[in-house]
Amino acid sequence: MKLAAYARVSSDEQAERGTIENQIEYGEKYASLHHLGPIKWYMDDGVTGILPLDRRPVGIQLVTDAKAGLIELLLIYRLDRLGRNARIIINAIDKLEQCGVKVGSMTEPFDSATPTGRLLLTTLAGVADLDRNNILERMWHGANRAAKEGRWIGSVVPYGYRVDSNGYLEINNDPLPNFDLSEADIIRLIFMMVLENHDSTYKIANHLNALNIPTSYAIHNRQVKRGSNTSGIWRPDRIWNIITNPTYKGIHVYGKESKKERDLITREVPAIIAEHIWDHAQQLLKENRLKAVQDIKYRYFLRGLIRCGACGSTYSGTVYPGPGRENKGYYVCNGKTIYRGPHQKKCSSRNIDQMWIEDFIWGECLSFIESTGKAIEEFRVTVEKYRTSSAVFEKETKILTRSLQKLEAEKHHTLDYYRKGMLSLETITQSLRKIATEKDGYDLRLEEMSEPPPGQAWGLLTV
Repeated sequence: MKLAAYARVSSDEQAERGTIENQIEYGEKYASLHHLGPIKWYMDDGVTGILPLDRRPVGIQLVTDAKAGLIELLLIYRLDRLGRNARIIINAIDKLEQCGVKVGSMTEPFDSATPTGRLLLTTLAGVADLDRNNILERMWHGANRAAKEGRWIGSVVPYGYRVDSNGYLEINNDPLPNFDLSEADIIRLIFMMVLENHDSTYKIANHLNALNIPTSYAIHNRQVKRGSNTSGIWRPDRIWNIITNPTYKGIHVYGKESKKERDLITREVPAIIAEHIWDHAQQLLKENRLKAVQDIKYRYFLRGLIRCGACGSTYSGTVYPGPGRENKGYYVCNGKTIYRGPHQKKCSSRNIDQMWIEDFIWGECLSFIESTGKAIEEFRVTVEKYRTSSAVFEKETKILTRSLQKLEAEKHHTLDYYRKGMLSLETITQSLRKIATEKDGYDLRLEEMSEPPPGQAWGLLTV
């Protein structure tokens, strides 16, 4: 028999329980005890269980080999190694069985090839799902408790700080490699350049890069991501984030980075910048932005509305000397002008003559305006359809969301009754299957509704 085994451990589990080697050692002993042949191992080390099997670095190779007929029996240490979500577990087993692969657990009494095994499989998948939700809830309460105590939890430590042995934020006054300045000194330098010199974020970024001041990524040898704003150079937007970060005046709000709705926890931290200095810097930034708008001599009506086909950036307006050294307006791809640091290439797209493109677009607008009647009627019908579909879309989304919440609560109650011995295995399995079927239907409908309703792509219709 073509035997394989799949092992997985998440980064959180690595920190708590060691490495993936425990599953491998158990699997080798299991194969020897049951006189099974050599095992081909598939190992996803440090990979979350909420990803589908075929979207994991090694899981996708497992699915590919299964489709090629290279596996007949797949062993797992425990069902939750396939996933931490009931739907993901069942889908993974179904996908493997369609490839002719039998799935068996080395620690749980189920066999996916038998009816009884399938009944137990559904129950165990639900238990794995409940276990994950309970873990997440405990972690959430634990993180909130630690945050209220003042400990630094979760997010990246701001430049100029470090976390002490007790988990509290402290000012980092240690000199940088090959420099007499510390991270905290660099923060003070940035604020000084804003307050005393009224320097722009671009000028500050250029100054720090010219001095080869290391960023947090460079200091901690983090990997630079290609095509991302995260890199080893100082950028104007990074400088802006530092100047507007209230942490530097001694106030941090925990939870605001979370995408989920949660309570915000405000706590005091050591201040690098005095509060009145930080407030003054905010006022200067605001004044600089207003002045930049007031100083605009040329108006570019299509600024930000044209998108580059080469790099995907938007176009902005600028002036270049034309014939007779007279200034002439152009639309230029931001991929050619945006601050990218010393190592990234600029976009090679061509500039667009301002007068030509604006005349062309205005002509198209006039043509539309002049052809009233049918055009306006089509516009009115489209607006009405959009308004109607948007209202229906919003109502149905709320109904589906509430239904999913009710199903989740019903599943937890059912599993609680089973653990207390109030329901039989057959009864709970039938209930969980019914819940899973309804949930799949709701999830499918929400997925279908993830596309915007007709007309939403018309920016003017949202005004």
